[in-house]
Amino acid sequence: MLAFIIAAIVSIQADFVQTKHSALFCEPQVSTGNMIYRSPNYLKWTYSTPEKVVWEMDGNRSNVNPQVQKLLRMIMASIAGQNAENTRIQRETKRLFRSVNVIMNEDIQVARRVEMVEKNGDTTIIEFKNVVTK
Repeated sequence: MLAFIIAAIVSIQADFVQTKHSALFCEPQVSTGNMIYRSPNYLKWTYSTPEKVVWEMDGNRSNVNPQVQKLLRMIMASIAGQNAENTRIQRETKRLFRSVNVIMNEDIQVARRVEMVEKNGDTTIIEFKNVVTK
């Protein structure tokens, strides 16, 4: 799904702007927030606007429902570079999305933009800014 990174990166912190275009809404839905990833299996995805929501997963512990857990696992597998080897993640990605396009920031080898087209045609674009890697 999100081919974020080279294996040498241990952590990533970034701000994001997420824009969702859906047939259900006349206007795009825009959310902002930040994300923190720490190898091998910690992810905190925080929406700041339009309302504060925090999704967090640390190993098998999580504060979210099973559907969101699947999404967080797909993101973590992508960050860790495991999508190519993980057929379960590949199946889940194909089940949810028609296509996923990742535009890399070649200077630091992380994604700067991710474009996802769902099976129903809705699109989500996530743009990453202020990326810090260690």
